[in-house]
Amino acid sequence: MNKGGVGLTGGGSGPTSVAAAAAAQKQKALLQRVDTDITSIVENFNHLVNVARVSDPPVRNSQEAFMMEMRGARMVSRVFLASS
Repeated sequence: MNKGGVGLTGGGSGPTSVAAAAAAQKQKALLQRVDTDITSIVENFNHLVNVARVSDPPVRNSQEAFMMEMRGARMVSRVFLASS
């Protein structure tokens, strides 16, 4: 039973189809953001693994430790921002 609006055979331009198009566009934007965030998390994790393998002089180790700490903080930050 169709009470006006968009029929099954054709596309309309009523408020329902506009809202559906807006929702689809918003979902696409959110999926792109999730994809970007996941890519960033994977890159940060790969870098953390590579940095953890280093066994060089103490100065370099402290710099690498700082970099690991910052990347870890960014990963946690992104997770909390993405879940908000």
